[in-house]
Amino acid sequence: MKTKYLSLYSLLFFISCSQNNDIKNLYTNESTSIINIQEDLKQISHLDSVFNDVTFLPLETKEECLISRISTLKISDSLIFINDNRRRLLIFGKDGKFKIQIGQSAEGPGELLVLKDFIINKDNIEILDFKKIETYNFEGKHLSTKRFDLSDPKKYCNPDHFNHSPLGGYYLWGGTFGIKEFGAEYDRYMMYHVNNDFKIQKGYFLIEHGAGSSHNRFTKYNDNIIIDPHFGDYNIYQIDNKGIVSSRYFLNFGKNAYRKKIPIPKKNQRETYEDLSNYVLSFNDFFETDKWLHLTFQYQNTVFSALYNKEKEKCFLLSAANKNLKPDEIRYWGAYTITKDQLVMPIEANWLKIEFDRLSPQYMKKINLNQYKDIKESDNPVLVFYKLK
Repeated sequence: MKTKYLSLYSLLFFISCSQNNDIKNLYTNESTSIINIQEDLKQISHLDSVFNDVTFLPLETKEECLISRISTLKISDSLIFINDNRRRLLIFGKDGKFKIQIGQSAEGPGELLVLKDFIINKDNIEILDFKKIETYNFEGKHLSTKRFDLSDPKKYCNPDHFNHSPLGGYYLWGGTFGIKEFGAEYDRYMMYHVNNDFKIQKGYFLIEHGAGSSHNRFTKYNDNIIIDPHFGDYNIYQIDNKGIVSSRYFLNFGKNAYRKKIPIPKKNQRETYEDLSNYVLSFNDFFETDKWLHLTFQYQNTVFSALYNKEKEKCFLLSAANKNLKPDEIRYWGAYTITKDQLVMPIEANWLKIEFDRLSPQYMKKINLNQYKDIKESDNPVLVFYKLK
């Protein structure tokens, strides 16, 4: 793979031209790779430029597992895990059949107040709840509860994402959830490393403004933990197996990037701000394979997906809003997770029904879509698996 790195000159250039915290931080170094995203966002590629196969998996529809909205989707070797923002974790088999629900509505051991994030381990599942971590086995049996309280105003952290640390303990991503004042007189951070007793060891990413949201704040590639960036930051960060945090990639959006300090509205003051929708200010759903990088971003109220081929050093743009789709091309709706070389997106059943009227009969047959023509709009979501080339 050919890689462009930040030389000392280019690093100083980026620092000088950006008063924002996208490059001016402690984590960028000479090994940071620059990924150039094309400035002309009207050049949308077709699906076959990136993927060589598309398959579908409808999730079983039953009264006890009806899904209205999927917040988080993760897939292990044999199971599919879904957080649907209803204080429960739904588990399906790889055949789409519903297996069990984790979480209890009544008070008692293992009761979930709010399911924020979860980690799939070899033998169990850890669920991040409000000020506690609940552990279950894959049959839904509650195993343990770990409680913590990080409400010290100087180091306030109400985490909504977490991940194991190679140094022991966890990385807790609190972002700005629950933070009322960004410019407080003491330093507070987006992410903290805590030990097994939930004592804060170190803070990362000083809070200066809102953090933004993410489906998966932490993902993995090889031995590295990858961090989805926060609002206004154009870096993709990694944590290596020694616990060192650094910038892995810098996403260069050119003229579409916002190079100023992000304005923060002041209390009881009316001010006119620049229209920030004319810039790419955040991106998420970053996934990496040996050959590809994937991310999703928004520009002028349109959502785009950028897929970067690391070998060819070429970026392909896709968008569900593409008006020039071919009749032999299924729409690309984005990705919530990745499994091996497949990007996976949950879509509503009626989204698929809309495609039936647009796609050619030959293509419908080619991708085996005819078998789902009887699907109902009220059915559970369908998982779309896009296989990367």
